[in-house]
Amino acid sequence: MKIIEELASEVVFDDSPQNGRFRSFREMLMNYYLNTEYYRTPLKVRQDQWIFFGLVRCRAWMIIPIAVVIQFCLGSLYAWSIFNKPIDRHIYNNPEANRAQITFYIALGMLGAAGAIFGPWIESHSPRMCAILAACVFFSGHCTAALGLACKEIGMLYFGYGFIGGVGLGIGYVATIDAVIKWYPSSRGFASGLAVSGFGSGAVAFSNINAALLRRFTVPQAFAILGTINLVIMLMCAMLMRPPPPGHNLPGVAIEMMDQSVTDINYLQHQTVQQTIKGKSTTIGGQTITVGSNSGDPVLIIPLSQALSSIDFWLLWVAFFVNLVFGVVIISNLASMSTNMFGTDMPAPVTTIVTIEGVFNAGGRLIMGWVSDWTGRRRTFLFVISLQIIIVACLIVIIPQRMFWSYVVLVWLATLCYGGGVGVIAATLADMFGAPNMSACHGVMLTGWSVAAIGGGLTYTGIVSYLTGSAGYTLKDPYVYVFNQYWIIALLVVGWVTLVMIRVTPRDRMFPRVRGQI
Repeated sequence: MKIIEELASEVVFDDSPQNGRFRSFREMLMNYYLNTEYYRTPLKVRQDQWIFFGLVRCRAWMIIPIAVVIQFCLGSLYAWSIFNKPIDRHIYNNPEANRAQITFYIALGMLGAAGAIFGPWIESHSPRMCAILAACVFFSGHCTAALGLACKEIGMLYFGYGFIGGVGLGIGYVATIDAVIKWYPSSRGFASGLAVSGFGSGAVAFSNINAALLRRFTVPQAFAILGTINLVIMLMCAMLMRPPPPGHNLPGVAIEMMDQSVTDINYLQHQTVQQTIKGKSTTIGGQTITVGSNSGDPVLIIPLSQALSSIDFWLLWVAFFVNLVFGVVIISNLASMSTNMFGTDMPAPVTTIVTIEGVFNAGGRLIMGWVSDWTGRRRTFLFVISLQIIIVACLIVIIPQRMFWSYVVLVWLATLCYGGGVGVIAATLADMFGAPNMSACHGVMLTGWSVAAIGGGLTYTGIVSYLTGSAGYTLKDPYVYVFNQYWIIALLVVGWVTLVMIRVTPRDRMFPRVRGQI
């Protein structure tokens, strides 16, 4: 093998057998995150090639619409701002109580936490099983929330939709993207961006669906009906989810092509990959990795533990977190913020503003994911964060002037950037650390979403509460919203610098640093 011949002086093989017994919780946890391979019997492999009771052969193009529809249902979360005032009015008889919006932050927080916890499990199980579990848990969250609203208990709403529903969101979100990434190894950015565009599109439809439900039913009834709709649709799609056949995907990072984006590699070249030393580990440049080889290009297979301990993974986490903060804050508060500043006689209805925002969110995921296949992941990410910095700087100037259309267009563009970061991150992780690690890495990466949702959302709410309480401002004062832009733009600058420091190629990350290297 070429890689072994070149690095023979640095390579040490470890053939020590694995102990099947775990002496501590720490060892069990390490084993859970290290052993993520999905094992299938030959019979199961043959069964997975067919859908509709064995009548139709499963093709790659069929997985995309299935994933988009599941993500679409999960994306109903993004229309949450429609519920804020009705819920506050229902429970507190005060539409300005500002308690309902905390549910959104909890749900997004649990989305990331569930992704991190269930990521290895998702990687080692069938995408159909994962999607079914996600549908059932998400439905349970709606039912618990409906019960809490019927009892007028805000805590049950937080626990139901926020905690339980958030877990369902995390499982379904990671599982569908993982399946799509593995079906499209040569177009990861476009495929994952198209899949997660369904999540952003959820706000487009559900902002109107939620408003229609609230006009016809009580708030608890609206939640029960919404949960039932999502359950039926998600279960129908889950039954059609299938993993790709063995050998369809590149099992790691191609060593001889590591100066290119992995997406430049035609996956057809790697369909016959045979790992001749599977199970043996090596030490290269101070890091333990597994080396695979095929008849053409050798393959570097990075264990999950090495991926998660990489400084580049956590630098990427910081950049991803920063990209999300502004979008999370704006999406959850757009309806109330626009109404407070411009009143009910705005030039456009608030439902229309939220709907178009959802279009930009979905469009950003699709467009930036597709662009990253051609320009590279980091270049695309840098463009997204750079544009966010410019937008926030403009908002600081425009909001005090109460320029409605300028404000709305800038918010829509910021939402496009928010969606763009989400659309690129999955493909970036697959390129940097290998598709077999994508689910677990993506799950841990989504904790950045959790921190952005809970930390950013509560920071925004705390500042607004302070300014409208102790400082004497009202919710109609533009300064309340301008003040929040200062800490957001500072975070964006930090994220931009962090992104520049990330080493994106395997050669930079796997081999020892040279003098002067960042």
